[in-house]
Amino acid sequence: MKLAEIVRDDGSQWVRLPEEFRLEGEAVSIRRQGEAIVLEPVKAATWPSGFFDRFRIDDPAFDRSSQGPIPPAPRLG
Repeated sequence: MKLAEIVRDDGSQWVRLPEEFRLEGEAVSIRRQGEAIVLEPVKAATWPSGFFDRFRIDDPAFDRSSQGPIPPAPRLG
């Protein structure tokens, strides 16, 4: 078992993690699980290569019939 130092600073608290526990990224999600506090790295959403190429927007199934003219916006005030 490793120990980590708890540091208090101006009403805040942080934990100095040993090198082998360092996390990648800019943010972590945090939750309690019983007495434990669980930190998990938040990964940026990335789409697989070619993901959007699989969509065929020219497919007739995506057609939308005319909705008619747009009514004028109401005057406020």
